[in-house]
Amino acid sequence: MKLLALDIDDTLIGTGKLPSERLKRAIHLTEEHGVTVVLATGRGFLGTKAIRESLSLDGPLIHYGGAVISDGKTGVHLYENYLRPVDVVTAFAIADAYDIHAQIYEEDTVIFRKGNDFTKRYTSTLQIPFIEDPNLLYRPLDNVPKVLFFVDPAREAELAKEIRSLLPRHISVLQSKPGFIELGSKSATKGSALERLAAMLGIDRKDVTAIGDNTLDLDMIEWAGTGVCVANGNDLVKEKADLIIGACEDDGVAEYLESLYA
Repeated sequence: MKLLALDIDDTLIGTGKLPSERLKRAIHLTEEHGVTVVLATGRGFLGTKAIRESLSLDGPLIHYGGAVISDGKTGVHLYENYLRPVDVVTAFAIADAYDIHAQIYEEDTVIFRKGNDFTKRYTSTLQIPFIEDPNLLYRPLDNVPKVLFFVDPAREAELAKEIRSLLPRHISVLQSKPGFIELGSKSATKGSALERLAAMLGIDRKDVTAIGDNTLDLDMIEWAGTGVCVANGNDLVKEKADLIIGACEDDGVAEYLESLYA
């Protein structure tokens, strides 16, 4: 292994938590063996700040589900793949038709038309700035990496299927955390970003390991030479992975890295 890509939420840590001391030691040990460790997440740059600092990671970062690759030290974008403005407008038309919450992102700021209990929890957990703008669709929309829908988790599968049928084929519709439906460019995935980053670093696919838990991680797990899913992961992801390791709450990633390097 020369490159290790790690999802954050429900893979490395639970909601609102920071990495354990055991995980910190395991990742440092992995780096000492010459492995480049990168985070590959649906979060933005600022939303990963506490995790990156806790783990002392300053290498490249894949974020917004693969729409952006950034320099971990400066935040400068090394690669971008944004939605088209017309696709953002279409997404909000669907949100209005189904009366569901929708939000976009401008750099590290989340923007929505009307705040609610979800937006309070979301921005507080990730510690990111937000803008409440009833005229959101009149803003410039040419730098939006993804649209996030938040729906009733009990209706998530049904709504995701319907939303997918209403959108053009070049838009991906992925489910991440319960109630989260994420829309992005089909060519802007964690897998495509990981492939691009490996090429930037001159690392062969067979020497790449990716670890995740949900469908947002599926294509990077399938692309990597070694694809790994935590035990609490989505059943489809576990089915496609080369290896299933311990659950997030049991520090499964740390245990796996210890088995390789301790």
